[in-house]
Amino acid sequence: MHRMWYVLVLIIAMWIAPAAQASSGRPAAKPKAEEPAVSIFASPVEVRAGRAIAEQTCARCHGLDGLSVEDGAPHLASQHADYLYAQLKAYKDGVRKHARMRRSIKMLNDEALRNVAAYYFSLDLPFTAAAQQGLGAGAQHAAADINPEGAGKEASVGCASCHGKDGNSILPGMPSLAGQNLQYLVNAIKAYRSSSRKDAMMRPAVALLNDDTIENLALYYALQEPKTSPMNAEGDAKAGEAVATACAECHGADGNSAKPDTPSLAGQDPGYLATATQAYKDGIRDHSAMQSIVSPLSEDDIKNVAAFYAASSPKGGAARKPLTTFQWAERCDRCHGIDGNSIDPQIPSISSQGEQYLIKAMTAYREQDRGNTIMRAMLKPIKDVEIDNIARYYAGKKRKSVVFVRVPCK
Repeated sequence: MHRMWYVLVLIIAMWIAPAAQASSGRPAAKPKAEEPAVSIFASPVEVRAGRAIAEQTCARCHGLDGLSVEDGAPHLASQHADYLYAQLKAYKDGVRKHARMRRSIKMLNDEALRNVAAYYFSLDLPFTAAAQQGLGAGAQHAAADINPEGAGKEASVGCASCHGKDGNSILPGMPSLAGQNLQYLVNAIKAYRSSSRKDAMMRPAVALLNDDTIENLALYYALQEPKTSPMNAEGDAKAGEAVATACAECHGADGNSAKPDTPSLAGQDPGYLATATQAYKDGIRDHSAMQSIVSPLSEDDIKNVAAFYAASSPKGGAARKPLTTFQWAERCDRCHGIDGNSIDPQIPSISSQGEQYLIKAMTAYREQDRGNTIMRAMLKPIKDVEIDNIARYYAGKKRKSVVFVRVPCK
């Protein structure tokens, strides 16, 4: 009922404004051609017309009450009419790609699209049993958010005797893992698990680790502050600098690699570096690019280049510490409103939205299957588990009715 009063007030306001301008002697401002008005002011008659169209074209997926009946389809009840109309137009014009949506609305004219948008906006979103159970659970879940770094630290206990408790090894001939590139660590651990990298000690140590544990372990080490190895080098670091020019493209001029899947060598144990380089030269480690580069090196060259990298200062990787669900929500709320209740008619509310739809939409933005530059940039680094947490959080937030108030000009 409150929505109908709101619509009537807006209609009266639209009727009064031109009359007031005329009585003041000032001509009514004409909207610019390039900036057409988008706000939808619908009468009860138009809302009823929108319901009739929705019953025929939209209800099979989105429900006549605006509560979706198909997994992955969004709830439409109480969604902003301007936003719904803009999206329907985008589907009809082929800007948004969805064959089923386009087939459903291709015969609808502009007036019909506006009426459908107005109808769904006029509805209150039913707070479903699933959402009711999730009320507050979103916040509770965020408070008890998964801590990947903490989980990685727990998993690292078994690695500490060789690699150091913070990933900085003090054992001769053993590599440090602190500050190493995240993707490289993930790839290396998985290679040991699958036996594509051979090591009698590493294989049983990682054989039972699942992918999530490996990613958490790699994240923990990538976030640690790397230190220069305390071990003395046998070679000549100055002579090794000239040899290392062949390695700079991948490992960086000073041994700090900018490539996420390539290890940094700066500050590493010199004995480990020499042993690993020799293993590539002898074909024990299988990597064609490495083998071609190190094959002409003499034993002294190998010791010298190891000494050069060991003496270089490690800078650490650029690993991103994961945001908590609360921190993600703070970012989302900037556009979508507090608790996902948008006050901008052209930005959708996401509170009480279907969890599966939110997962589907965020994944599409991350994979660049949906075209919004802000959303793409924001979700580019996000992981599946973070998407699941955000979706669960907003699905458990109650949709609130929003009244728009026009603020007088200064």
